[in-house]
Amino acid sequence: MEKKVLCRVDSGLETLVRVVGLLKRKRFEVRSVNMEEIKNSNFSNLEIILKDEFNLGFEQAIKQMEKLVSVHDVTEIN
Repeated sequence: MEKKVLCRVDSGLETLVRVVGLLKRKRFEVRSVNMEEIKNSNFSNLEIILKDEFNLGFEQAIKQMEKLVSVHDVTEIN
């Protein structure tokens, strides 16, 4: 099963690496990543498509991402 997650994050490659690295450590398969800078701000929209191979629960992935300092908002999109 795949889900799309949209996050508002701090701009920069470090944030992208931190979020994707967290998801890989938690055994989620990252299918797609798209990061777009929000004009006139220090934030970016990070869109991630996840596949949950081990039935860990997408809610768990969202909770883990919300704990990161550089992530400000996480929303599941369907």
